[in-house]
Amino acid sequence: MDFQKKDKNFFKYLAKEIKSRDNPTDLKEVAIGFVANLEPVTVTTDGGAFTFTENNNLFISEQFRLRCEIDKTFDLSLNVPNLLTQAMSIQEIHSFTQLPCNMPQAIEFLAQAITKVSTEVLNLKCDLQVGDKVILAPLQDMHGAYVLIDKVV
Repeated sequence: MDFQKKDKNFFKYLAKEIKSRDNPTDLKEVAIGFVANLEPVTVTTDGGAFTFTENNNLFISEQFRLRCEIDKTFDLSLNVPNLLTQAMSIQEIHSFTQLPCNMPQAIEFLAQAITKVSTEVLNLKCDLQVGDKVILAPLQDMHGAYVLIDKVV
């Protein structure tokens, strides 16, 4: 009889712990802000009532920073299509048989693969501008500090 009572109390305790874990009371909401400046990144919220500055009370996620760094040299967006067109225009003829070579077809397949990769990479790019909406998440350990998570499109 005593065993059942202990067992019942244990399961009550366990249920209470699971409920408190699944229903936290200290969660903070994410915020939507507007980019006010780019160097350093400055974001305002609530109509300018709050201002967050990079490396002060605003931190930028590594994933977002990586997306903003994609193609800073513009090698993918400017040079690749022209170079691929030049490569595909090469006409190769066998010197001995004077028959067309399979090389242009191979170049075309490579060009298609490179175009696909460069397009996919450029689709990941995030070009942050003044006035853009961004998602901010509060940091638990640092009161009043936020992390810039992503851009809202």
